[in-house]
Amino acid sequence: MERHDSALSGTVYIPDTSALIENPEALDRLLLDGNVVVLLHQVIEELGRLQAARNKPDGIRHAARQVTRKILEYRRRNLIHHHVETLLQGHAEPGTFTRTPMGGVLAWEPDGQAMHPYAEGSGDNLILASARRVAEVAAGNGRPGYRVVVVSEDSNLLLKCDAVGVPAEPLRYGKVELESVDQVYRGVETATVDPEAIDAFVESEAPTRRWLPVDVLPEDVAERLVWNTGVVLSDGERTVLTRFDAERGRLEDLRHAQYWDRKRQTYRPRPILGLTPRDPEQTLAMEFLLDPTVQLLVLDGPAGSGKTRLMVTAALYMLVGQPASSVRVSRRSQPIMEDHGYDNGLILLRPEHASSQYEMGFLPGDYESKLSPWLEPFFQAIRSLSILNDHDFMEELRITDRLTMISTSMLRGLDIERSIVLVDELQNGDRHLAKTLMSRFCDTSKVVLAGCLDPLQIDNPYVDWRSNALTRIKETYRGFGPFVAQVHLARNYRGPISTRADAL
Repeated sequence: MERHDSALSGTVYIPDTSALIENPEALDRLLLDGNVVVLLHQVIEELGRLQAARNKPDGIRHAARQVTRKILEYRRRNLIHHHVETLLQGHAEPGTFTRTPMGGVLAWEPDGQAMHPYAEGSGDNLILASARRVAEVAAGNGRPGYRVVVVSEDSNLLLKCDAVGVPAEPLRYGKVELESVDQVYRGVETATVDPEAIDAFVESEAPTRRWLPVDVLPEDVAERLVWNTGVVLSDGERTVLTRFDAERGRLEDLRHAQYWDRKRQTYRPRPILGLTPRDPEQTLAMEFLLDPTVQLLVLDGPAGSGKTRLMVTAALYMLVGQPASSVRVSRRSQPIMEDHGYDNGLILLRPEHASSQYEMGFLPGDYESKLSPWLEPFFQAIRSLSILNDHDFMEELRITDRLTMISTSMLRGLDIERSIVLVDELQNGDRHLAKTLMSRFCDTSKVVLAGCLDPLQIDNPYVDWRSNALTRIKETYRGFGPFVAQVHLARNYRGPISTRADAL
């Protein structure tokens, strides 16, 4: 129901195209609390271009269509007003402008010429010029009036606004509210405990069934635990890996990624297809990868931390098992192969964003040929495991028709079931990919998402560490239930040359 009351907030928001594309619901949000929102002509023009832009990701085009439809719905209901300058200058009462259901006033940009020196040039300059003109109109009533604020996700436009004295701020709605990337949920806690606690854990049950109450942990660590948080316990000499069961309120033994060495009375990481986890975080990652009850696993960490290799190894093991020709690992250290029901096989997906400004251009060949360059890191890991196990995993997957490659532009309408889905480089996805992707998965599938939140690893110019798909999913699914786990991998294992690259 439209509102006609007179109270307005005194704030005029001017959203640019990037803000509306980032979150199409932003228009409704900005209209809350009696705010005035002005739609600029340049923004409408850019939305029209984006809807048909073949060089933009499908998520961007889809968001442009969403925003345009939302504006058209406001138009259909006669809720977009002309002559907002009469309101800003005090020549018209607020009650004469029909309010939106959120309580704000939505208006077109007032007629007029763009201000010098911004009459020509980039769209950002035209948006800035229009914002300055609206601000001058609002200030022209000779008394304290409306505060005009540009809302933008374009860092250059924000800087230009600062340079000419126009208030500007990034879009806050729909983003994670964290101060730094270090505050993003990591899924692993480390705690120092008394030797008696380690003894009690070892003596509690047989291996894989051992447990401890959470009261052995420092209070601040215990407060941060959610479902499937990995907890690394240490008494200074011994280290024990556990996972948190929120229903029972206790720390439980790992069941898949390690075995108990009875001779040495210690845990050993379990080799899978010849790959042995190299640190506690990798062991926890393998634990959740091999656990069929965990339907969603999110891995994040720096380049070289093993994300792709770990998830490819676990996926091949669950689909193919340990090849009979492999003699590189002992039988005792291997888990019993189970049929997990993933009979639709392996699905590979990666956001198609190049790591440089240079585009590859037209890729010849069929659908698979066009996608293959983007998925090469997966194929490299499969080839490496094939050599290690003297078994051609790729050929076996192809012969049994259990390998599928999907483009991010082909997700809509899919039901992904009875499959293992591996998604890499998810930091390059946006909100639209995150929502589309996560709504595809049925509960008969296992989904592993991976990426790196280092800003230097984000190639998509439309997202940052707060707004990309990986961060959104990590925060949204934090502690969601027993079927979700997350692990942050901390160390680069590619060697000193790769590690030193962090200083570049």
